[in-house]
Amino acid sequence: MDLVKISSKHQITIGRETFDAAGFEEGEILSVRALGPGHAEIRSMRSIIHEHAGRLTGAAEAHARIKECRDEWD
Repeated sequence: MDLVKISSKHQITIGRETFDAAGFEEGEILSVRALGPGHAEIRSMRSIIHEHAGRLTGAAEAHARIKECRDEWD
């Protein structure tokens, strides 16, 4: 666990050990979500995408149906 101080610009610095253990990469986009007073969660967008990958089923079929409908307009 790292102790960090929030700067006047609302920024924090994640210590190297925590950064490495979390699997973060320099330049990576992170999601920060408030979970309640004094409690926040930081996640990499990569982990969020990985978590939800494959959940949208039927998207290809919906796209094909929309194309069919648009073709009917011509």
